[in-house]
Amino acid sequence: MKWIQWMIDNAWTLVIIGGVLMQLLQAMTKKKDGDEAPPEADQAKEYEFEDPDLAERTRKIREEIQRKIDQRAHGQSQPSGQAASPVAPPPIIREVTAKPVIAPVQAHVQTQRQAEIMEEQAAWASKLEAATRMKAAAVRRTEFEESTADHTVQKRSGARHALMSELGSPEALRRAFVLREVLGPPVALRK
Repeated sequence: MKWIQWMIDNAWTLVIIGGVLMQLLQAMTKKKDGDEAPPEADQAKEYEFEDPDLAERTRKIREEIQRKIDQRAHGQSQPSGQAASPVAPPPIIREVTAKPVIAPVQAHVQTQRQAEIMEEQAAWASKLEAATRMKAAAVRRTEFEESTADHTVQKRSGARHALMSELGSPEALRRAFVLREVLGPPVALRK
């Protein structure tokens, strides 16, 4: 029973192993039967021609290509049996006396660069204006908060003194703890 469960659990592994074994068996049977043709026979069949002249030209071209490959592999530029062919001198380039075309291109590039600089400056100016507006709004808000806030020390100390006197008795302290538990943040959210 356990081996059946193991086979079900490892079904994909068994399928892969079975596939590999099948391929190995097929390869072995092909080798035994001799179904595989030698590679030399395939190459010989590939280059057989009915026209003997075409076959001869093809053979010569192959030999020439192989010779060039061998020369390049050994670093020779020409075969040792041939004389060097004369190399044609490079063509003479006459100087052009007309004005170069660079000046109009440079002027266009310079004009384009100036336009890009102006766009960047406009973008920076708009960012500076937005920052100035934000600073002014922050200053106004701070002034408003300061004008509406109560900064009297006497009021704060009076409220503190009243709270401390109220919590002086044990019953008032118990009541404060109960109110904190009921009205305060949940236990899970406390730090």
